[in-house]
Amino acid sequence: MGNALKILALETTDAQGSVALCVGGEILTSRRLETERRSAQTLAPTIQETLTEFGWAPRDVDAVAVAVGPGSFTGLRVGVATAKMFAWAVGAKIVGVDALEAIAAEIERFPNGEATGVVSVGIDAQRGDAAVRRFWLEPAEKRAPLPLDDDYRVTSVKKWFAEEKSREFVGNFDCVKSADSARFSDSEVFIERAKASAAENVYFCGPSLDRWRNKGSENIETQFVDAAFWAPTAAGVARVAWRRVEAGDFDEVWSILPVYSRLAAAEERAQEKAAENAANREKTSK
Repeated sequence: MGNALKILALETTDAQGSVALCVGGEILTSRRLETERRSAQTLAPTIQETLTEFGWAPRDVDAVAVAVGPGSFTGLRVGVATAKMFAWAVGAKIVGVDALEAIAAEIERFPNGEATGVVSVGIDAQRGDAAVRRFWLEPAEKRAPLPLDDDYRVTSVKKWFAEEKSREFVGNFDCVKSADSARFSDSEVFIERAKASAAENVYFCGPSLDRWRNKGSENIETQFVDAAFWAPTAAGVARVAWRRVEAGDFDEVWSILPVYSRLAAAEERAQEKAAENAANREKTSK
């Protein structure tokens, strides 16, 4: 695929979703959805308006990029379903993007003024929890955010702060070693830089910080990335997706599924009930 590849990017994991257009790795526009109505009502009209504004027909889109989570139930379902149907209908390729990586990709600077370092990104997982994952950023080398954890983990926000501040959560960095060799052929060097940086300071970013701002967490707020970079955006989704698209790395349209930050309350209760019943059966059998 050529450098003029056209990407439509969708982000609906946050309270206010967005749509972006990208050509050859350059963001043409990023438009927020209306906040007065749910994303299910506004996403399709916003896609149409954005395409029309730039003179794109739906079939001009070469690839659809969509944030697959972690995130909330309704928003994720709407975004992923819309991306799949659009890609299938127009014959476009599709790329599913980690919402946490999309946030990291938009960070321009840390509180110390530098653009290189370790950031721990968190998305609200409800009930005082956050879905979090760490990344190494080195934009001067034009690198994608490099995941330092194999996957996101769900933890209480207070524990998240405490672990990163005390360096209790180290991680194994194994995912760096298995990264795309074309992008991270010097991954061992990156691991050492990331470990050294994490031992010195870890910064925080993400929409989960909103409820903790100005609530007695001043001792940790000095490590908060500027709030302008907290929210996930379709532009961030497009930036992450472009690196994969450029390498011809796509997903299968019907295999993409939403990644929820946690089970629904009913599902959690069902699991607890099943575990309780299993324990009772074991006691009875003895």
